[in-house]
Amino acid sequence: MSEQIKLSYHEMDFLVPVHRFNIQFSYVTKQGLSFIREFVLRLVQLAPMKPSQIATYIGLNKDEVDEAISDLMDKGDLRFNTHGSVELTPQSTGYFDSIGSPPKTSSIQETGTTLSFELCGFNCIGNKRTFDRWKQGIELHVDNKLLSCSENLAKEKFQKEFYKYLDKGYLKGVRTEGTDRPSIYTMDAVNKLTKDALRLTCKFYVDVDGRPIEREDFDLLDDSTDIHEMITKSLGHNKRPSNISIIAIAMANFEDTWTKKVFNDLSISPASFAIASAESLANLQKPKILAGPLYSNSNWSFISSKIQKYITNRTTSEDKKTKQLVWLAPSDPYWGKSAQIIDCLSELENLQLTTGKNPERVFTPKLYLPLSSPADRRTLSKLVYDFRESANLNYGVAEGFMDGNVEVLYLENEFIVVFYHINFPESLPVTLPVGFITEDKKILNKISKFVEEYIDGSSSHDKPHNFGLLKNL
Repeated sequence: MSEQIKLSYHEMDFLVPVHRFNIQFSYVTKQGLSFIREFVLRLVQLAPMKPSQIATYIGLNKDEVDEAISDLMDKGDLRFNTHGSVELTPQSTGYFDSIGSPPKTSSIQETGTTLSFELCGFNCIGNKRTFDRWKQGIELHVDNKLLSCSENLAKEKFQKEFYKYLDKGYLKGVRTEGTDRPSIYTMDAVNKLTKDALRLTCKFYVDVDGRPIEREDFDLLDDSTDIHEMITKSLGHNKRPSNISIIAIAMANFEDTWTKKVFNDLSISPASFAIASAESLANLQKPKILAGPLYSNSNWSFISSKIQKYITNRTTSEDKKTKQLVWLAPSDPYWGKSAQIIDCLSELENLQLTTGKNPERVFTPKLYLPLSSPADRRTLSKLVYDFRESANLNYGVAEGFMDGNVEVLYLENEFIVVFYHINFPESLPVTLPVGFITEDKKILNKISKFVEEYIDGSSSHDKPHNFGLLKNL
């Protein structure tokens, strides 16, 4: 059973371009006949009959049956044979699937629909529009030639996958009757309406030996092959050299002797990670080992519970001092590439003040985002856009804390979280974030002092590390 053991070591969002189209088309479908017309045809299907026999079966007088038969002959459905009996024509014979089945005629109907297609593999993702923004994710770029001919590609795909879209309920305007399947008659027009972003969350796992496991397909897509190829290509552009020696120095500075126990020669050992987690449960004084992004649901739940614990204890404490909550981000190209981080920042904003008529400030949260300098307008603009919902929390800081490989979050005198962002270029496609959370005051004070000294320090007398609020730069 060991082959089933796996550990999630990262998760991130990929942003895929989507074009939304208005598609107009006509289709051929079968439909039932009026009562009299159907009854007459079903009788004659059994055997050719005299008009008087038909009148007897249906209960019509001579004039009524003559009118019905004449109408069907005008439509090409009936004719007289050499014996003077009424019989089916080849046209009306085609209305029946079998003896005794109800007759159905083909008719051409016009309708339309609105469908969205992602542009990497041209999977149809349905009628609903995606309203995601181009932020907190890794953008997958599509060739401009494909973008320019997307209407033709959508037309081809629609014709090819018509029945699949019908079965999925995307074509509400297409009428069907019973088990009969309509078919496309003509494609009238395909017009692009909008360009949107589709957010696809991808989790990265290692197996029991620490080797990467093949990425899972996306449930939303019929075929994930092309998307995965583009993801692999994108990740290849962000490959970075090993930083194990730098991480070792950071651990030594922090006197961290526990995190390194979960590593093996390839990356991280799920078995060692499980043992470390069990030990921290048995001894709450020990740092709890964490893997994956700090802002992942599982890891953030530990942070959130610590903050809630502090807020609860504060209500009965005499010390009402407003504490600092500091979050220093790393210089990791994969950090923050998830919509989950926005939820975490929103929670910090909501918890920083007490509720009620006279809210009090409980803590002051500050997110420090690394920059080469305020003159790097491109990076600055991107950060301001990506984190605009938390504009009052976001500060710029000179990149370089522990060479950009360490992430720290702490609430003053309460708890601290440390993540090392480790590159294993020979074995893992993306960074491995691994670290710990603890309330140990000695560890907290030691590491927070490193952070404070760095943020408050400077590279020279006129170049402080702390650039201030991003929105003011």
